[in-house]
Amino acid sequence: MSDVKPYQWPCIQQNIGTWHGAFVEFSPEGQQVKETPSVLTLEETEPGKVMQLTLERTPPGGTTNVVQQSFHHPGPAPYVLFFESGAFSQGTPQWSAFGQFGAEFSLKVGDRRVRYVVMYESTQHYTSKIKYVTLICETQTGSTEFTEPVPTEKSFMGDWSGAANVLHATMESPTTGTSQWKLSRAQNNDLTLTCSEQLEGGLESLELVSDRQSPLSSATCLVLKGREEKDITYQLMLLPKGAYCLLPQEIQKETEFRIEVGWLGANGNRERLIRYYDTRGSWMKSALLSDRAA
Repeated sequence: MSDVKPYQWPCIQQNIGTWHGAFVEFSPEGQQVKETPSVLTLEETEPGKVMQLTLERTPPGGTTNVVQQSFHHPGPAPYVLFFESGAFSQGTPQWSAFGQFGAEFSLKVGDRRVRYVVMYESTQHYTSKIKYVTLICETQTGSTEFTEPVPTEKSFMGDWSGAANVLHATMESPTTGTSQWKLSRAQNNDLTLTCSEQLEGGLESLELVSDRQSPLSSATCLVLKGREEKDITYQLMLLPKGAYCLLPQEIQKETEFRIEVGWLGANGNRERLIRYYDTRGSWMKSALLSDRAA
């Protein structure tokens, strides 16, 4: 078990530098809507005391929008929790059927990182549906570019296993665990996805099967429903540069759910980041998982 707290300064320092990329927005169906080039700079203006973040976004043919914010030691927890690798997650701590709900995720490997913004909007049925997903792939100055292609269904087939590090909403010490993922096709051509994480607080699991009737199903958006009629339906959205997300298509009352993003590297290693919510819609914990196909 790690003794590094999720709000300690060294975890945040992994993200210091200038990050060049673009905000690429996708519709709920997985279609690209727009792309806005960006430059994000995180600097330690007072060593060990103060960080300043500057985000510049310049839409094609438009003027640059600049956003600045700063935070002090030990960091912005509990709103943003950082893992030792520099990966982080933040989001709405409590789902409600009224208003917007969303989360931001960031996975970092070396001088490259992939960030995701996932947003939901309320419906007249007291549920929340996906509004959009924004993918931000960033590299530091002088670094190599992204070479990973758009994942395909085949990219994730088979048995995957790995290790998990967990940060808790209660701000207790981080814990660890293991993970299993299996994507396969049955003889009737149904696609089945089974995810399970054996964490120190217990087992988290998800079992889904392809929804043949969904009009949203496509080569880059796989629609998967639960075994029971009351279960939440998920979308496995396959995005550019090795990125993907596994999202509830519609969040409903009294049903636990997860929001997952991931990044498949060219070397076959995969990074996953999951936020878990209970039946009350409360965020309970986040898990960073590293896995690989058998």
